[in-house]
Amino acid sequence: MASSPPSSSSSSEEATTSSSGSASVQFSKYSRRATLRSVVGRPDGGLGLSGKRAVVGGWVKSANVVKAKRGGGAMSPPRMPATETTGLTCTEVLMARVPLIRCIAKLIGGASAVDKASSSVSYKLGPVTALVRINDGSCVPDLQIVVDSSLCPLEQVTAIGASVLVEGKIELVEGKNQQRVVELRVDKVLHIGAVNIDNKYPLPNVELLTPDELIKDYPQLAPRTTAMASAARVRSEMVHAAHAFFQTNGFFHVNTPIITTTKVAGDRRKMFRVMRPTSKSDNRAITPEVVRASIKAKTKQIEALERSESNKEALEAAELDLQRASELAQQLEQQGSADFSDDSFQHPLYLSPDHTLHLETYACALSSVYTFSPAFQAESLEPHKHLAERWTIDAELAFAELEDAISCAVDYLMWLLCTVSKNCSDELKFLSTKENNGKNFHINSVVSSPWERITYNEAVNTLLQVGIVACGTQKEERMDKLTARHGTVKHSGFSMDMEQLILLVTGLNK
Repeated sequence: MASSPPSSSSSSEEATTSSSGSASVQFSKYSRRATLRSVVGRPDGGLGLSGKRAVVGGWVKSANVVKAKRGGGAMSPPRMPATETTGLTCTEVLMARVPLIRCIAKLIGGASAVDKASSSVSYKLGPVTALVRINDGSCVPDLQIVVDSSLCPLEQVTAIGASVLVEGKIELVEGKNQQRVVELRVDKVLHIGAVNIDNKYPLPNVELLTPDELIKDYPQLAPRTTAMASAARVRSEMVHAAHAFFQTNGFFHVNTPIITTTKVAGDRRKMFRVMRPTSKSDNRAITPEVVRASIKAKTKQIEALERSESNKEALEAAELDLQRASELAQQLEQQGSADFSDDSFQHPLYLSPDHTLHLETYACALSSVYTFSPAFQAESLEPHKHLAERWTIDAELAFAELEDAISCAVDYLMWLLCTVSKNCSDELKFLSTKENNGKNFHINSVVSSPWERITYNEAVNTLLQVGIVACGTQKEERMDKLTARHGTVKHSGFSMDMEQLILLVTGLNK
C-alpha cells in the first residue's frame, strides 16, 4: 500500500501567523495582492484577519446599492436647495438605486443619457454605498467589498462581470450572516475593468445558468462560474496528486509523441490522420479524378500484396489508404473540391490514440514509467458520446504481473481520492450539492469501502451499466509469440481517463 498522500504545501499566497500569534495577510509573490483563498478561504472564514489591510481583486458576481452609513447608523440624504432638487423623477431615483433598472434604461435610452442622469441623481440623493461580491477563482466563497460612491462611479463596480482591484481594511460583517464572516471596506480603487455597455455582458447573473448552457453559448466565460471554476481547481489538484504519487513510488515521467506513425490495434478509422493543407492556388489540389485514379492504383496494389502474402504491414497500410481515399472521394462528390494535397511526410502520420506502445519501450529500459498526455479518437458513429480529445494517465511497470498493476492502480485511486478530498473539500461540497439535489457526496466513503475483485464475466456484465475509469493489462512476453526478441520481461500497466476521474470525484453527471 502506498504511503499517505501529503497535504498541499503552503504557498506564498497563504495567510501567515506572526510570532505573537496574530494572523496577517500576505500578498501573492507575483501579483502584489492577496488571493481570496488566503482571506475567505481560511478555515475561520477570515475571522482572524479582522482589522488587517489587504489588496484584493476579482470579478463582480453580484452587487447591491444601499445608503451610506456613518457611526453605525444610516446617513440621511443631505439637504439640498430647492433649485437643486427640482426635476428629480421616480425614474432617476430607481436608476440610481437599482442596477438592473439602470441596465435596462441604458439599453433603451442610451448609455450617455443614463450616466448623466445617474451622476445627477447620486449627487441629489447624497452618498450611497455598493455592496459588491467578487471572486478571483482561487476558492468557492466570494468576498464582499464595500465601495463608497465618493471613490468611483458605482455603476462601474456594480456591473456584473467587471473586474476590480481594490485596497482596504478587513472588517467583521455586521449582524448575523451565516454566509460570510468578513468584508473589505474599500478606501482605494486601484483598477476597474469595465464591461462594454453597448454590447451587454452576456451573463447578467452567472449563478442562474448551468455550466452546460454556458459551455454551449459562452464557452469563453464558462470558467467564471462557480461550478466550472471548482471543477478546474479539482482537476489541477488531481494532476498534482498524480505526479506526486508516481514520483513518490519511484516512477519516471516520460513524454510520448502526440503525432506518431504508430498504428494501434483495432479499427484504424478511429484515428485522426495528420495532413498538410494547401493554398487554393496550389495546382496540386486534389480533384475527384485524381482520387478515383488513386483508388484504382491502391486496389491493384492490395491485390498484388494479397497474392504475395509477404508483407502484412504493407497490406494493412494499403487497405487504410484505400479506405481514406474512398472517404475523400465521397466528400469530394458532396463538396465539389478539397483543399488538401498529398502528405508532405514519407509515412502516414496520426494523432496518437494510445500511449501504451511507447511506454512499453521506456518500461523495458527504465523499469517503471508513467505519462500524462492527450489522446485522440475519431468516432464517426456516436461522436456525442466520445471525446475527440482526452487526457490520460498511463503507467507501465517492468518485472511486474497483472496483479501488481491492479494493486498499483488501486493505490493510485485511493491516493487521488484522499488528496482531493483533503485539499478541495469546498469545491467537492459545492459540486456534490449542486448535482445531487442538496445531498452532499463524500468520496471518503469510497475510500473506506472494500475494493472487490471480480471475475471477467462479472466485469463484462457490470460495464454495461457503468462507465470505465481505469483499464489495464499484462503485456505479451512469451518468446514463441514475439516476432522480435530484445531482452523483454514481464511488464504490465494501466490507463486512466482524466475526464472520467473528474466525473467520479466531483459527482458531475456530464
